[in-house]
Amino acid sequence: MTQKETTNIILKLNEEGWSAKKITAFLTYVAMHNPTEEEVVSIIDQGKEED
Repeated sequence: MTQKETTNIILKLNEEGWSAKKITAFLTYVAMHNPTEEEVVSIIDQGKEED
């Protein structure tokens, strides 16, 4: 993520009422998480069920 992207995410989430702690946890997850193919397929399948 670029600095501009990170800053815009922080600003928007703060505007939406997210706490600094929650924003930090979210950005850490995005930066550090390495999803497996199985995890991605599962999430996509869940989205199809909700449609």
